[in-house]
Amino acid sequence: MRLAWCGVAAASLLAGCALFTGPDMPQQPSEARWQERKLALERIDRFNLQARVASSGSLGMKGDLRWQQNPDDSFDLRVAGPFGVGALSIAGSPTMVEVRSREGIQVTADPEAWLKRKLGWTLPIAGLRYWALGLPAPALPARIELDGEGEIAVLEQDGWRLEYDEYQPAGPVTLPRRFQLASPEVTIKLVADRWDGLPGAEAAPAAAAIQ
Repeated sequence: MRLAWCGVAAASLLAGCALFTGPDMPQQPSEARWQERKLALERIDRFNLQARVASSGSLGMKGDLRWQQNPDDSFDLRVAGPFGVGALSIAGSPTMVEVRSREGIQVTADPEAWLKRKLGWTLPIAGLRYWALGLPAPALPARIELDGEGEIAVLEQDGWRLEYDEYQPAGPVTLPRRFQLASPEVTIKLVADRWDGLPGAEAAPAAAAIQ
C-alpha cells in the first residue's frame, strides 16, 4: 500500500484529497482507482444507513445506528442503546443541530463538544457523513492508506483513526461494510447492515456480526 496525503485544498486544487506521486513516482493502479472512486463517492449527496455499533474499552456497549443524509446537507442520526445513554438523536445541518437524549433537548452548533461535556466521549459528527462512505472529510488534513482496489484501508483525520476491514457492493460503487473508529477516548466498531437511498442505486443489504 502507498501512503497518500489529503490536505486543505489550495486555490489551484479542488477541495478534498489529492494523491502526490511526483515526477519520479509514477501513479500506481490503486491510486488511479482511488481517484476514480473518489469522484464517484463525492457525487453521493444522500443515503440511508442502518448499522450496528459497539464500543470497546470501559464503555463496552452495543446498539443500533440509523443515519439519514439528505441532498440539502441536513441529516438525522439516531443511536439506540449503546454507551449508557439510551436513545440519542442528533438532527439538523452542519451549522446547527438538535440533540435529544436522556439529558433533554439541546440545540447547539457543536454537538461533538456537547457530547464530550455531558458524556465524557463524543461521536465524530462532522466527519462521519464522509467516513461512512470511505471518503475523507473535505478541507481537513488527512492521511490515507489504500488497498489494492483503490479503497481506503486506513484513514487518519481530525484526531480519529479509521480502519476499514470490509467493503460491500452498493449500486455502482462499493461502500464500507465493517470499519473501526478510534480516538483517545473511545473505540467504536461499526457494521453496515443496509445502505439504501443512494442516488441511482438499489438497496444494499448485508449481514455481518460484530466480532
